[in-house]
Amino acid sequence: METINEPSARSKSRRKILALALFAPLVALVAVPGAEAAAAPAERTIKVVTYNAGDAGGFKADLVRLIETERPAVIGLQEVADREEVVKEAAAATGYVAIYETDRRAVKHNAILVRGNMTITGHGAQEISPASKVDPSTPGTGPAEPGDCGCWVPPKYVNWVRVGGAGFEWVVGVVHLTPSAQRFELNRELHNLQVRKTADWFSSRAAEPVVMGDFNAEPGSDLMAGLRRVAEPFSAPSHDSRSIDHVWAKKDSTGSEVDALAGYGSDHRPVRVRVTVTR
Repeated sequence: METINEPSARSKSRRKILALALFAPLVALVAVPGAEAAAAPAERTIKVVTYNAGDAGGFKADLVRLIETERPAVIGLQEVADREEVVKEAAAATGYVAIYETDRRAVKHNAILVRGNMTITGHGAQEISPASKVDPSTPGTGPAEPGDCGCWVPPKYVNWVRVGGAGFEWVVGVVHLTPSAQRFELNRELHNLQVRKTADWFSSRAAEPVVMGDFNAEPGSDLMAGLRRVAEPFSAPSHDSRSIDHVWAKKDSTGSEVDALAGYGSDHRPVRVRVTVTR
């Protein structure tokens, strides 16, 4: 009669260990896709509007309508140093926060409105050019002191606000660069300096940067080459047929809903962009 030997307890234990060792990589392989999904980068979006208010009549009603129609996270305004109360009244009426820097009049040329449900974690202004001589026919010039030529423009700034939280923040800057840079050498030198300094500001931000405003140059022109090296422009014809009001974000960003909005009183149309990044 054939004798059948039962496996010993030690042999059974060895087989069990071997089976578990073979099974473990399969468990790891099954678990990896779920772990990758949990760590997948999130899409983050911010809607912004830049608007050079110019000499718009009925500006308060215009601004209220712009806010109520678009409801962007941040609005950047230019040429509003003499309209601080109007801007603040429009902001209060629509649930926005108006940010003016107050150390001197030139820095108040730009203002920022932030939607009331956004968390503001900081704001300020950084000079991108000092008071400078330009061609006397440049808009906004005046004497530096009594008896001086009327060919000075005040300092220019990036006014900025940082918003967000929960591990991700945007920093949105607003600028208005010197005009007539295509026509006059002094203006071109100053404009190039302002572009370089704006690019430096943009590149040095720890939060996700956006900079917008009236650049007084087309985004593809040689005047904007310094900023194109570090950022991607989004624009539309905003001043007659020229696209001189832009929004800039990092080169791997995307822009949607890009439009220059008609029906407002300034000689500039507000430019709206929804910027999206994946991080």
